[in-house]
Amino acid sequence: MSEMDGYAPVRGKCMYWREVLNIDDKWDRQIKPEERRVTCTCFVEGMGWQVTVATLPEDCPNKWHCRYYIKNT
Repeated sequence: MSEMDGYAPVRGKCMYWREVLNIDDKWDRQIKPEERRVTCTCFVEGMGWQVTVATLPEDCPNKWHCRYYIKNT
């Protein structure tokens, strides 16, 4: 599968689901690895969520309503 604008699909999740680690948290040693913030987006729908690594969704939270949902396995 090709990358779109530098984003690669997350294997096993919605084809358009993207996860990006917060760059400020990446180098902050005071933040525990599981508390690092992750920005998640549904690439096509434009919906976004900010979660921690520990609470990262198993798949797109909107997967039952996303008209572009395609399972990427």
